[in-house]
Order: sequence, then structure tokens, then C-alpha cells
Amino acid sequence: MKVLNILGLLFTLVVVAEASGKSPKSYDDLFITMQSCTRYISKFGTVCKSSKGKNTFNYKCYCNDKPGFGTISDCFVTGYNNDSSVINNFVNACNSTTEEFYSEYAKIQDEFTANGTEYAKKAKKSNSTSSSSNSTVVLTTPLHINFNEPFVPYRRAYKMYYNNFNLSLDYGAIMLGYWAGVIALAMIFNFFIKMFPKTYSKITGKIVNFFRKNVFLPATFTKKKSQEFTLGFGGFFDGLIPSRIETIVIIVFVLLTGFLNALHIHHVEGNPQYSTKNAELGHFIADRTGITVSYLIPLLILFGGRNNILQWLTGWDFATFIMYHRWISRISVLLVIVHAIAFSVSDKATGKYAKRMKSEFMIWGTVATICGGFILFQAMLFFRRKCYEVFFLIHIVLATFFVVGGFFHLDRMGYGDFMWSAIAVWVFDRVVRIGRILFFGAPKAEVTIKGDETLKVIVPKPRYWKSIPGGHCFIHFVKPTLFWQSHPFTFTATEEDDKIVLYAKIKTGITKQIAKSLYNTPGQTGTVRVLVEGPYGEPSGAGRTCDNLVYVAGGNGIPGIYSECVDVAKKAKNQSIKLVWVVRNWKSLTWFKEELEYLKKTSIITTIYVTQPQDATGLECFSSNNGNDSSIEKNEDYDEKNSVNTSSESIISSIKETFSNIEFIEGRPNIEEQVKKDIQETNGAIGFITCGHPAMVDEVRYFVKENLDASKYKVEFHEQLQTWA
Repeated sequence: MKVLNILGLLFTLVVVAEASGKSPKSYDDLFITMQSCTRYISKFGTVCKSSKGKNTFNYKCYCNDKPGFGTISDCFVTGYNNDSSVINNFVNACNSTTEEFYSEYAKIQDEFTANGTEYAKKAKKSNSTSSSSNSTVVLTTPLHINFNEPFVPYRRAYKMYYNNFNLSLDYGAIMLGYWAGVIALAMIFNFFIKMFPKTYSKITGKIVNFFRKNVFLPATFTKKKSQEFTLGFGGFFDGLIPSRIETIVIIVFVLLTGFLNALHIHHVEGNPQYSTKNAELGHFIADRTGITVSYLIPLLILFGGRNNILQWLTGWDFATFIMYHRWISRISVLLVIVHAIAFSVSDKATGKYAKRMKSEFMIWGTVATICGGFILFQAMLFFRRKCYEVFFLIHIVLATFFVVGGFFHLDRMGYGDFMWSAIAVWVFDRVVRIGRILFFGAPKAEVTIKGDETLKVIVPKPRYWKSIPGGHCFIHFVKPTLFWQSHPFTFTATEEDDKIVLYAKIKTGITKQIAKSLYNTPGQTGTVRVLVEGPYGEPSGAGRTCDNLVYVAGGNGIPGIYSECVDVAKKAKNQSIKLVWVVRNWKSLTWFKEELEYLKKTSIITTIYVTQPQDATGLECFSSNNGNDSSIEKNEDYDEKNSVNTSSESIISSIKETFSNIEFIEGRPNIEEQVKKDIQETNGAIGFITCGHPAMVDEVRYFVKENLDASKYKVEFHEQLQTWA
């Protein structure tokens, strides 16, 4: 699958390269010079017939005919102060030489001096306005025009206008290049860790720890990174703040974007193209933002896709790319809005607004802008958390109209290929996703309610399909009202190679609907046909770089942590591996009994914290047979007929006896104390890998960061919590 993704990435890069270098038109110095001179000359008369095609010039006339050459050459020599580069560009276009240019120019100037009004009349503006034939009748003599002060606004204005297109392409490429640079640095860092894990584990010290403590590890502000911040109002303005290094990357991009979209845009005094300053600056700003944002659209589509090979190349997880996807999207939509406002201001000032808004390309541009605005609004965390699948469906529809509208708006101006590249990225992602589903097939999965709070899903899998430790897949339950939804499930380790074992907490939505259908079935177990998309993700990598590993899971965050922990333990030689699981009550253990039993076969030091040990609800799950074999039932020393009367204390005692290899602690863990103790006592590089409740994950992050200097060895932190909804 990685090979397929690499080929897809190369295809995408080719498409983007085509989009950024082929269709959009750039303007060279000769073109800008010719525009300035010919537009100014046209005020006084016509010395050459118009060339067919927009923005083209009759070089045959300007190079060979005296009226054309004599007038245009004076513009170069006088108006452009005899600029050698301007003249060289012109003579190259004429297949001539500078010697021939100056020889002919001198001859015509001599004839001006000698013949005066008999050979060439000095044109005046009044002549061009008093006779309508001046613009259509081609003169037979050169025009002797004042190319000094009156020409300066033309020279500056047309350079400003056309060079703005060139600079916009350059600056858009720089904005895209910024992300290419960020990705390249991440790739180098990732490959270094994978190729030289032991060398990486030795890179530590005060300077390294200073940057890790203050830049790379912490949340942006206090402790909250995985937790959402809230401003009240019923959670409407809740949001997620990236880590500090991610925030720095985003802030630099925001500043770079603002700087590049304002750079080299200024008012030209006496600009002949625009009657007002608003019309002029509005047009310049609109062109700049409209072009630069085109570079970002394929990128934000790429970052939002599941089949993004950059995840493997950089080592970033899907949540990181989604976070960058959101911020690039926000900036892109803001640029589109600025583009729309600026053009509206310009068109209003020139009186073209009403007519232009009736044109097809403007209608599609308006559609794209409105959809972009709605995307910003409906992508708020409040809506994503309330009903993710509805959000996602609306998001796809709006994004489709945003890209399609952008294409029809941009294509007539030569920028449509940017949208084609965005479409290519999106189509590639969908084709790969559908391909993965089809190759996997549509097996029947066994779904069981465990502990009244969790669904256990067992899916038969093809031989080629590997369950990545710490990875996940997306499941479609093939039911009339559910098939269109896909939900992420984390794998857990299993001794059976032909099955995938997944767990999901019963919440609202699809998990609640599945649970309802199972409550009245024997053993609360049933079968449902599923479609599987994956696998995605990869292990934290701490097992390669650290001698000591501390896996910390909370609640339903255990499956991925457990699978990676067990996988590392199978390969470990002299590594110390600890597993800490924090659960709310005893019944939370029921759905993970088989996995806990397997830990007896490993050297993993396991500790389970039960934060509400007084909650005895659901303990009957341990004393009754629900269709699943358990060593607890086998070791119980009381008669099954009297199990109803068994006290909760005896059941808990039985649990502890059965899992004697596990230390059970009633109460909440002191994360600060435990992290500090583990770091101080380590005899080598130590890594903390965590997944669970966002508050717990943030606590572990914070105290790892605070205790980096408590050991002479490298201290790592890996967050396996995937937060993208």
C-alpha cells in the first residue's frame, strides 16, 4: 500500500507542477515594456496595425516599419532611459542586433531633426481626441512623442500591474515551499530516528532539553493540548490548541502569508488604468490573493486525506495532518474572502460591479466563496462533536462546490489546473480507500457488548492484511441506516492471525445503535457484515529508541497501547516495560479479560488504577457466564448457583487473585509523582507512551516536560491519542 501511495504522491506532484508552471500566464520584461509603450503611443495615434489575439504585438511592424520602429525605439531610449536590457530584449525578438537598432534609431532621429513637420509631426494629445480616425488609421510616419515625465505613470503602472501577476505566482510558490520545507525537515528527523535509533537516544543534555522543554514538547499555553479550550456559551466556541511547535509552524505561515500577500503592492501616482485609488489597490490585492490561494487548495486536500504517504514519511499521525489541514483551510478561505471583497471594491469604484457579477465566472466564484465561508462555520469543534457524520457529509458537499466553483472561476484566466490538481488528490484518496475496502471484502463480524459500556468487534481478515501495533482502521457497518458512516477503531493484539480484534466505547450515534440491537440477543452477541478500510497509523517508535518504556492508558484508550506494548515485549531483549491502565470501576476490566490474561505470558509490569472502587455495578459480569471463556470462571471457588449472593468484595478479591501478575491500586494515580519517580530511577533512555482521556494525556505530557532534567538519559513522550473530531 505504501508503494501505491508513493506512486500517487508522485502523480500528484506532477499534476501540481503542471498547474504551477504551465497554464498560469507570466509576463516577461519585454511584454511589460511593450504594453507600457504601446498604450502610451495609442493616445496619440496608430503606428502599427493591431495584432490578432489579446496581449500580443505586431512585431513585424515594430521591428521593420519606420512608423512603428521609429516611435517604439524612442520609447525605449527616452522613456526607459536607454535601458540596455529593454533594448536587448527587443532586438532579440526582432532577430536583430543592438548595432542595427541604434543605427536605424539614429537615422530616424536625424530625419526628425532635418525634416521637421514635413516628415513626422510631433503628436499632441489634442490631436488624438479631436479626430476619431487617429486610432484606426495607421500613420505612415513615426510619432515624435514626449516620453519624459508624461510617460512615467505608464511605465510604473503597467510594470506594477503585470509584475503583480508574476510576483503572485512566485509568492504562492514560496507559500507552498514553506510547507515543503516543514515536511522535508520532518522527514529528515523521522528517517534519522528510524535509521539511527540508538544514536538518537543519546542526543540529550541541557541545550537539547531546553528546546524540548520550551518548544517541542509543551502545549502552547498551559497544560491543554489534547483537551479543548472553552469560552463558555454552551461549548459553541470550544476548540483545540496545537502543541507549541505546531503553533509556531502555523504562526510563521500566517505571518508569511500576510507578508507575501501585501509585499510590493502600492499606489502608482497618476495611474492611467484606474480612476481611483480604491479601484487600483483593490484590483492589485484581489489578483494577489486569488493567485496565491490557488497554490494552497491542492495542499489542504492532500493534508485532509487518509491515504497520505506523507504520514509515513514524516512520522506525523493523521490528527497532526488534520490539524494543519484546518489551519491551511482557514487561511485559504480568508484569502478567498479578501479576494472577493477587494474585487468588489475595485469594480464598484469603476462601475463594473453589476455587469461583472452577471458573468458565469463571477457566479461560480461567488458560489465558491459562500461555500468556503460555510465550511469555516460548520467545521467548528462544536458541530464536529455534536454529530460528526452529519458534519462530514455537509463538509464534503461544501468542499466539492468550493473546488468546482473555484475551477470555473479560475479556468478562463489560466489557473484552472490548480483545481484539477486538487481534484486529482481527492480522487486518488477515494480510489485507494475504495480499493482497500474491495480487497478486504465484506466479512461478517462478531459484535459483543462487554461490561455494558464497550463493543468488542472480531473481524475475519485476509492473510495479507496486517494489524499494525498501535494502528487503527475504519469500519462501515453494512446496515440500511449505517453503511454510509465510517468510524475509527483501534486494534488490539491477538494470538489469532486471521482476525482483527477491536474495541469501541458505547457512546451516541452508531455505537449506541449497534448496542441497542444486541441487548436482547443471547450473550448480547450478534453478527453484522462490515467493510474495513485500513490499516492506518504506526507504532510510536519508542520501542526502538528507549531502554525503558512506560505505557499509560486511560479507559478505552487501552487497545492501541496494549497492542504496541505487547508487540514490543515480544521483541524486547533487555527492555523494561511497564503498562499502566486507569479505569473508572471494576466492571471496566470485564471487556479486556482475555488481554489481561495474556499479560501473564509476558514480562510486562502491569498496574491498574481503579478510580471509583466503591462502584460495584456490573460485577456480576465476572461471576456469570456470558458465552466467553474466562480464567476467572475457572478459578472461582464458589458454586455458580449461588453467584448472585456473592459479595462484591469476594468478586474483587477473586479478580485480584486471578490476575496476580497485576498490581491493583484503588484511587487516582499521582501522575506527577509517578512520572518523576520513573525518570529519576531509569538506567537508560525512557519513553512515555500514552492514550486515554485528554486530561490524563495532557498531564503526562506536562510532567514529562517538567522532569526532562531529572535524568541524564533521554526522556521521550509519545501521544497516541488521535483527536480529529
